[in-house]
Amino acid sequence: MTTGKKVPVRAVKRLSEAIGYLELQMPRHAADCLKGLDDAGPLTAAVEIIRGEAARRESRFDDAAEAFEHAARILPENPGKFVWLLLSRLYFETGDTRRATETLARARGASPPPQTRPDSN
Repeated sequence: MTTGKKVPVRAVKRLSEAIGYLELQMPRHAADCLKGLDDAGPLTAAVEIIRGEAARRESRFDDAAEAFEHAARILPENPGKFVWLLLSRLYFETGDTRRATETLARARGASPPPQTRPDSN
């Protein structure tokens, strides 16, 4: 299935380079490859996933969460589940179990748990 949108050649090249740097355990170089890549067309979600993974490996957890959330929101529901799982793992690694649980539930297709009220007894 084609979307009709052109894939910028520059985006393909820089995304490939960034993936290569991640495979070589060089997240800073991966992130540098993606700097200034504002228009990746249909590859935007992939760019954000790699940007998030590079940030996670550098312990820049807020940047990683932002990139993963952006990717998850622009992907269709089923492919987006994978990114919600990445985000859940990130929250778990940082000790934010509440958000980890909520995003895991979202990845599994469940609604987030309702906010509980304190007992009025």
